[in-house]
Parts: sequence; structure tokens; C-alpha cells
Amino acid sequence: MRAGDTFLMHLTDSGAGPYYHLFVVLTDPDPENGRVVAVMLMTATKNTDGTVILQIGDHPFIKHPTAVHFSTAKYYQAAKIEQAFAKGICRQRDRIADEVLTKIRAGLLASPYTVNAIRAYCRTKF
Repeated sequence: MRAGDTFLMHLTDSGAGPYYHLFVVLTDPDPENGRVVAVMLMTATKNTDGTVILQIGDHPFIKHPTAVHFSTAKYYQAAKIEQAFAKGICRQRDRIADEVLTKIRAGLLASPYTVNAIRAYCRTKF
């Protein structure tokens, strides 16, 4: 698990059943605690954070304009993500291109929706 890796995480929505969202890992695992920062991607709508909108070609999974939802950026234990792969809760996907990762990282620092503690942590890691 390292910056630029992507994975689909199984989520549940009441009434809608299980579904998956693509997450992008933004940091390498912290050597002290093994955590990474990852952020969720969702279909872009008129109500989503427009700081970074990804397009077809930015990643093989993206089939239409897709917003990076910086409000969802949070810490994950890299080892737990690996365990989730083994259990089928998460599915690893293709790495994101370096230039797209750079764009997402810049957006995380710029977005008004990023949690301040995540922004401060990532400033020391990017």
C-alpha cells in the first residue's frame, strides 16, 4: 500500500444494498503507525466539491466526470486495507497516474471541505 494505489471499498446504503466507491491513497504508510490518508471519488453533480473533477482517461475505473470528495479524506490503517482485500470487502484497482495524484494532493490542500487535521498532516507528507 503506497501513495497512488486505488481500491474499491464496499459500502452499504440503507435500501439500496451494497455498492463500491473508488478510493485513492494519498500518502505512503506512516512509519510510526502504519496509517495512510485516502479519499473517496464519486460521480460529479452540481452539489459536489468542484475543486478537482476527474475525467475519462484519468483512471480506468472513471467512466464520467468524477469529483474527489475531500470531505471524506481520512486515515486508514494500511494493514486493515490489506486484510479487507483478503476478505473481499475491498478490491485493489490500478494505480493512479502520478500527474493525477499530484492534482488530487493539491486539491486536498486547497479544498474548503478538507478536514483541517488531515490537511495539516498531509502538508508534512506530500
